[in-house]
Amino acid sequence: MSRVALITGGTSGIGFSVAEALSKSGNWQINIIGNNEAKGQNAAATLLNTSFYKANVSEYEELAIVFETVFKKAERLDFVFANAGIPEYTDIFANQPSSGVPPKPGLDLLGINLNGSIYTSYLAVNYFRRSPESAKGNQSLLLTASIGGLYPCMLSPVYSSSKHALIGFVRSIGDRLFKEGIRVNTICPGVVKTPLLNDQLLSYFPADVLIPIEAVTEVAMKTVLEDSIKDSRGVLVTAEELHSQAIHITGKGFYFIDQPPINDEEAQTTWDCMMGWR
Repeated sequence: MSRVALITGGTSGIGFSVAEALSKSGNWQINIIGNNEAKGQNAAATLLNTSFYKANVSEYEELAIVFETVFKKAERLDFVFANAGIPEYTDIFANQPSSGVPPKPGLDLLGINLNGSIYTSYLAVNYFRRSPESAKGNQSLLLTASIGGLYPCMLSPVYSSSKHALIGFVRSIGDRLFKEGIRVNTICPGVVKTPLLNDQLLSYFPADVLIPIEAVTEVAMKTVLEDSIKDSRGVLVTAEELHSQAIHITGKGFYFIDQPPINDEEAQTTWDCMMGWR
């Protein structure tokens, strides 16, 4: 029986590239989600065993209908890639009028980058649990964060905040869900040249730091298909550890990024309680 994948932001860029890799690998039934009907149908038509569903990931009801439709058709779910996201074009530092209330800043990207990813994850877990026993123990949820979630980004601070939040979310849910056989991780690429980035944003970065989409796809596929992964520094993450991981991807390689260290016994006890380990 084919394994079943669902990918948000799957009509172009990283999402489409992962869908294409799954399609070429065989034995996958792929479902891509986007908000442009014509673009989505064209993308799906170029891949084997791929269907397109239109939905705005920031609208829970729209997204939920897609999950329910896919699950009723396939009766299982094996891999969900919460990949949909948009860049930041609002200048949070812009000078505003010296009198009166400053205009409301545009924060629409939080609805897609953060809310949409959490909605996607929430639905994924529930449909993973409803899947047959043959699917259990090998299910994967992957979220797309960013180098901007690992380090500050003055160029796009709201975008960076959304990606910091996703890394915290993955690290918060990963341990518990791994006990249910669900592997949760996040990839954190540097700047990838995709249709979402306009020339103005790309102009801030030297051409030699732009990352090929194929490099990101390769790491994403490892989190789904491999039982253990060794990064470009030689750090081995075994099957028992392959959850709650933030994986930084550059043009030179990929690297598992540890969370900040615990500085004293009191902090350790506090964190143990936060994680439900005490």
